[in-house]
Amino acid sequence: MFRKWAKILLEICGVTCEVEGLENIDPKETYFVVANHRSIADIPIIAAVLPLNLRIMAKKELFKIPFLGQTMLIYDFVPIDRTNRRNAVKSLENARKKMKTLSFLVFPEGTRSRTEQVEKFKSGALWLTENGCKILPVAMVGAEKIMEIGRCAINSGNVKMKILPPVRIEENETRQELAERLQKIVSDGVKSIGN
Repeated sequence: MFRKWAKILLEICGVTCEVEGLENIDPKETYFVVANHRSIADIPIIAAVLPLNLRIMAKKELFKIPFLGQTMLIYDFVPIDRTNRRNAVKSLENARKKMKTLSFLVFPEGTRSRTEQVEKFKSGALWLTENGCKILPVAMVGAEKIMEIGRCAINSGNVKMKILPPVRIEENETRQELAERLQKIVSDGVKSIGN
């Protein structure tokens, strides 16, 4: 239902997507999806494109945004309280249980980037990868023009997305090392879209 909602929203708003790499997704699998973050519009765009039963872990402040926040609650998304470690751990445990049947999307930069550069990935967001799940990196360009930072207006336009091959945490790889590796994969994906 969330995917259908996202598709309808993009259609109404005149947003189109050019997608490369759909063959890297097995719709029967569950994934930990990591993507670069330029706009609140990233959420419905990724949800509409990826053929997955997708949920999102997002900072609790997003749940206060009119319409978007209510939609996220309805679809059982997981709010993360970044100011309270104990509450954050509870949210991650909740998400870990759901990952048996659901894929999860996170934006490891932690907040929207104001430049074309993919900012440093935070390792805390990758805690769920320790269950051995497949990690699906996604790179996007153009979402920042659909919904600009600081504005509620949604613009029509085109977004380019590259779905990169899934990866797994390597033996003895720390979360910090994984964060750096994924940041490079997504950053390289963004640069390749721009070429």
